[in-house]
Amino acid sequence: MDLKLDFSILKTLTELPGIAGRENAVRQYLKNLLSAYADDMRTDVTGNLIVYKKGSSDKNLLFCAHMDEVGLMVHHVDERGFLRFVTVGGIDPRTLLAQRVRVQTREGELPGVIGTKPAHITTEADRGKAVGVKELFIDIGLSGEEAKKRVEAGDWAVLDRSCEELGDGLVCAKALDNRAGVFVLAEIVRALKNPFYNVYAVFTVQEEVGLRGAATAAFGVDADVSLCLDTTGAADIPGCAPQDYITVLGGGAGITALDARTITNPVLFEKLKQICDKNGIRRQVRVAPRGGNDAGAVHLSKTGIPTCGLSIPTRNIHSNVEIVSKADVADVFRLAYAAAQEGLGDITL
Repeated sequence: MDLKLDFSILKTLTELPGIAGRENAVRQYLKNLLSAYADDMRTDVTGNLIVYKKGSSDKNLLFCAHMDEVGLMVHHVDERGFLRFVTVGGIDPRTLLAQRVRVQTREGELPGVIGTKPAHITTEADRGKAVGVKELFIDIGLSGEEAKKRVEAGDWAVLDRSCEELGDGLVCAKALDNRAGVFVLAEIVRALKNPFYNVYAVFTVQEEVGLRGAATAAFGVDADVSLCLDTTGAADIPGCAPQDYITVLGGGAGITALDARTITNPVLFEKLKQICDKNGIRRQVRVAPRGGNDAGAVHLSKTGIPTCGLSIPTRNIHSNVEIVSKADVADVFRLAYAAAQEGLGDITL
């Protein structure tokens, strides 16, 4: 399995804006990238991009990878031109302070920075409180009158951070959750040649706010099995005990046994581990007492679909300095590609 991944695609994907419900830039890029490789391509009402590749059997494999990232939505522009916002998806407010953002408006993009009351004029009571979203604002450097002309409630923002290589084969960027999974699925679509399964590669929307795109996509596909490609926390950092790591950066593909949304079909779980062992793919088992991904919606669709989440270990998840290992990304690709190309056999209980 000598397949090379084009990591320049990952860089482009991470730098595109696309919070939950506003994934158009990512979707359009994928349409342009994958149109030459698809037997069929369509966008459903929810906004999922569904790419179909015909296989050699009558069995259907549903892949999901969500396009959306966590971000911000403006709900008020004050008289001095400062923007108040809510978070879209789960963001720790500690990671937002003093960050650059790109505000997306009907007239184009505006740069801004996130601020709060400066430390040198805070009181002792202020310093004893954690900074929350209500204490934060976006400064776009415009007067109140001009800001109100250019920004309105419902406009949105993403964190402003370029994708950089770091250390020994690592990538640091915003939106690696889940543009890393999107990248893997895009590369699978480009690489598959006469796969065993009829492959439905679905780039889903609104995962970060409740797995919404996956729920509608799964209902529309008569899938025999599903694999959901996403990132997961790698807490292998100072201050965390080894039993709390979930996954380890550089440890290989994370195969989900359990998370807060799913318990993986045991036959499918074993088959995926066997593929790794047969093909020399590094793997680790993901047991996550909190969190979930598109698999949580997919496995409950209709009368049920055998589903497993395949995860890319990620440090600093839901921040603008997420970190993944290119080797882990490649391991998830190799596992998912082998499953689609060769098939998984009988996975009934």
